[in-house]
Amino acid sequence: MTDLRIRDGRAADAPDIVAMIEALSLYHGDVAGIGLEDVIFLCFGPSPWLRLIVAEHDRRIVGYAALQKKVQLQFARRLMDLQHLFVIPQMREQGVGRALIAHAAEHARLHRCAGLTLGVMAQNTPAQAFYRALGFEVRETGGAIQMVCRLPLRSGQVAP
Repeated sequence: MTDLRIRDGRAADAPDIVAMIEALSLYHGDVAGIGLEDVIFLCFGPSPWLRLIVAEHDRRIVGYAALQKKVQLQFARRLMDLQHLFVIPQMREQGVGRALIAHAAEHARLHRCAGLTLGVMAQNTPAQAFYRALGFEVRETGGAIQMVCRLPLRSGQVAP
């Protein structure tokens, strides 16, 4: 694809990103609970939690990747976690996802990260095959489980 452009996301991209997050959530059987203000705050606010990378084709956003810094403190190892990767259906299998991941990997290298990590649903075997083809490996957790303590927020409030 010749006119594919990968660039850093901007606040003006938030409406397209929200629509894609909603589509990704539906694919996974979820309902997204995010709006424009949330995306702008989380990705472009004074202390961004995520970095967005977008793919443009014919001046239209056709995909995005959301990256979050991660660390294994006991090893002083920096990692970059690929929180989301989404490409609109009509642009899949045209190299858009590969280009987004390549850009994400380069961003991770520039930040001296030891690797790019991601999570994928066990039943999503096409995604697993895609990631394996790009060099990702499955790592066993060694029996570890992840636990979450949910903190109450007022309805519609984004934690600072």
